[in-house]
Amino acid sequence: MNRNTRLQKSLDMLNKSLEALNMAIDQQHLAQKADDIDQSVKEFFEVKTFLAMQKMKENSREWRSNSTK
Repeated sequence: MNRNTRLQKSLDMLNKSLEALNMAIDQQHLAQKADDIDQSVKEFFEVKTFLAMQKMKENSREWRSNSTK
């Protein structure tokens, strides 16, 4: 096997390794993005629920103050 053939074989193996590494990085990035989206959705619904509860409390206070007049 001559030197050029060995170099080409090594380069091919290196390219395959880099492709596998890039795929792994992409998968990790996508998984992190999905986790971030899940966290954002969870926070959105927590805030939405909190605001709904605050509104109900305020409406209850208004109703009580109106009923005593």
